[in-house]
Amino acid sequence: MMQWNKPKSVRQIGEAPGRERIFMEDYVIRFARKLAKQSRGGERAAMLLGGTYMNKNEKIYQISGIVEVSGFAEREEPELSQKMWDRIYTDIKENFTDLEIVGWFYSWKGFSAADVSTLLEIHKQNFQHRDKVLYLFDQKEDEDSFFLYKNGQFEKQEGYFIYYEKNPEMLAFMERENNRHVHIIEQEDDRVIRNIRGVMEENEKKKQVMQQKQKRESRFGYSLGVVVALILIVLGVSALKNQQTLGEMKVQVARLQELALGNESMESVTTVETMGSSLTKMTETPAAVDAQASGAAVSAGAVAQP
Repeated sequence: MMQWNKPKSVRQIGEAPGRERIFMEDYVIRFARKLAKQSRGGERAAMLLGGTYMNKNEKIYQISGIVEVSGFAEREEPELSQKMWDRIYTDIKENFTDLEIVGWFYSWKGFSAADVSTLLEIHKQNFQHRDKVLYLFDQKEDEDSFFLYKNGQFEKQEGYFIYYEKNPEMLAFMERENNRHVHIIEQEDDRVIRNIRGVMEENEKKKQVMQQKQKRESRFGYSLGVVVALILIVLGVSALKNQQTLGEMKVQVARLQELALGNESMESVTTVETMGSSLTKMTETPAAVDAQASGAAVSAGAVAQP
């Protein structure tokens, strides 16, 4: 192992009682957490790059680089495919020099005992020298932790160290990744904009169809209103005529009733003229006239009797 030069600016997180020390550069932690947030609850993995050193009987893991494991969530078995490993080594060669794989990073939303055993199997299948670091980030709890492989199991580390120093390779890698991510976002934005435009055009077509339908319904409603108005006018005129006709009929019936009553009165009344000292007109009923006639006849008979 090479001689270790301790970073000048270091911050300790938690306690580190054992003989192992984990030092992770600030940019690496930022990049790892950014990957976790981008996963939106899904799995995300990366390889941790750096070196291992011995310092006063302490084993030092110094991590100063990181590359993502592309397609990790789509794997079909614990062991990574050759294609995935080729991509990992290509990224390391293009972005980092004199760094080796010292561990791996894994992020997911929530963990269980079964998940830990799965991670242990992945660790065994992919690292021949299993004395590697596992940097774990729980998206649900927003917490991170470190594990070391010992005696066939993962042993959680009580603490670790964050160090700050110039790291031009990691900074340049992050800038390239950010630009690539921005390009992906721009493509996604273009896709979103196209979808929005498509929705707007579809809504505009629906709006035009609706307007045409409303115009047709408006014209039909206007025509129907005109027809209804004409019908009402005709019915009103007819009703007016009927009322006039009914009124005329009522007048005619009244006249007929008057005529009938008038004839009946004429038939039941007799006019008698009596000669006296002056001409006098008397109106009496036929029964009275007959009675008077009978009385006159009796008087005449009485006078003529011897």
